[in-house]
Amino acid sequence: PSGLPVWARPDTFALKPSISEFGILDTKGREHHAKDADELAEKVGKIRTSIDLVWTPADSNLVVPEAVPALYPVLRQRREKFVADDASDGIRMSVVFGAITLWTGYKAWKENGEHLLALFSSQLTGLAALLLFMFGLLPLYESWKSRRRLAYSEAVDIAEEIPEAQFDAWLQRSKIPATYILLAGLILIGLAQLFIDWASAGVKPSILRAGLLKLEALNHPEIFNGAAWWRMVTAPLLHGNLLHLLMNAGGILYLGRRTETLARWPHLLIVFAATAWVGGVVSFYWIPDKIAVGASGGLMGLLGFMLVFEKMHMHLVPKPAQRRLLAGLLVMVVMGFLGMSFIDNAAHAGGLLAGMAYASIVFPQSVSFRRPESIAKDKIVGGLIAAFLVIAMAFTIYQITSQ
Repeated sequence: PSGLPVWARPDTFALKPSISEFGILDTKGREHHAKDADELAEKVGKIRTSIDLVWTPADSNLVVPEAVPALYPVLRQRREKFVADDASDGIRMSVVFGAITLWTGYKAWKENGEHLLALFSSQLTGLAALLLFMFGLLPLYESWKSRRRLAYSEAVDIAEEIPEAQFDAWLQRSKIPATYILLAGLILIGLAQLFIDWASAGVKPSILRAGLLKLEALNHPEIFNGAAWWRMVTAPLLHGNLLHLLMNAGGILYLGRRTETLARWPHLLIVFAATAWVGGVVSFYWIPDKIAVGASGGLMGLLGFMLVFEKMHMHLVPKPAQRRLLAGLLVMVVMGFLGMSFIDNAAHAGGLLAGMAYASIVFPQSVSFRRPESIAKDKIVGGLIAAFLVIAMAFTIYQITSQ
């Protein structure tokens, strides 16, 4: 066990329930008991929620379903059904958002002298294209890739997925208090923005009061200190709209969980705060004519940090899970291109490179199976950053509600 990462050890998951010899633990924490292997397979095939862990007489602890050979045929059937559902959803969303993209693109083209560059400057066309990619084309690609993999594999090949399944199950069950606190603060600010900005038109009041206005400050002389330095701190904590808030929340939850669990909580807070600020600075000088808000610089910082960190700690994370992070980077590049009219690619690039640089400087190459421990200096700096973020969040709420 000492030569295995924590997620691969036999005692990684809790002891199995003693009430039955076979059973399922779904992602909602509910237990589904079975009297034998046949009933277990039957319930795995019928259960609609995702399956977290299972138990059998062969193991004293809960295990991932991929570790039970008797479940391979039914697991394959479940995947075939999920692939078909994803393909169906992808086709439906592609039709809907594809039509919206074509319509808004045509209108922008006609209204701007029939110039193709108008397609890249239209925010409506960019948003429609982004939604087409996220909810239509991307699910279609994933379903095609999964269907292709199923066509060239057998049920027994599921055993190769055990490390990835164990890592994902362990990651989802890890405690991440710093991530939840950071997420709660961003959501609280988002709710305050929704209240302040309700029914307002044009640039939202909350963004005028605490966003990174840059040259836009010249157009709003009524805003005191429109380009003040403190906006570099408050702007990354704001959200452009509800969709922006939801996307940032999802990114924080995923990347924050991964960072806090593998690299420990001080580095989560240090990387997020530092790269969000760097992203704002790059945005200020690279794109001086657009307002900037959002935590995406910090999110890209976490992504860049984890890409380098996991490469330097090659035994901590299974290869398929590492490739998912790289795929996430490619997705962000495509999204940045499609949404260039409203996505701050400068902040994304600055945050990404800053996160990669931090991981390269702070963490040496390691062949250990153990996660790095937080030393006293890490905890002190992390604590100071935590206090700074709390003060910054309180100050942001004060700024957007006091005028």
